Amino acid sequence: MKKVLLGLLAVTFISIGSTATVNADLARTDITGVVTDNHVAVNAAMVTAECNGGTRTDTTDSHGSYLVNFPSGDCPFGSTVKVTAQKNGKSGVSSGTVRGVTTKLNLAIVNVSIPEYGMVGALTAASVGAGLIFYTRRRQQQIGQF
Repeated sequence: MKKVLLGLLAVTFISIGSTATVNADLARTDITGVVTDNHVAVNAAMVTAECNGGTRTDTTDSHGSYLVNFPSGDCPFGSTVKVTAQKNGKSGVSSGTVRGVTTKLNLAIVNVSIPEYGMVGALTAASVGAGLIFYTRRRQQQIGQF
């Protein structure tokens, strides 16, 4: 009788443990939102979500909605998610922090050309250089007046 009882207890503990493992494997983080272009839903846009080095993709439906999900261990609470949407040469990016089981990130796609980093760097350097020259000359004029 004791052997049967111990056997039943062992089976019970094993089944409880396997159920907990299955439930942990089913836990997920959903990233959802709507993609728009000039406030109009975009159908069939390619959406890519990145979280902690993992990537998931989806295509928007006729309402512009998308849904990607990560195992919760791959994209836990507090992680940063970056979502990119593209269609017909237009793209948009949105990012946010996972705050629960479902995180909503809406984004708009636009057709904007981004200047090369070299051009941005050159303009920044020129502005800083001009400011330093102006400051130095101004300082020299003030010192000469005393």
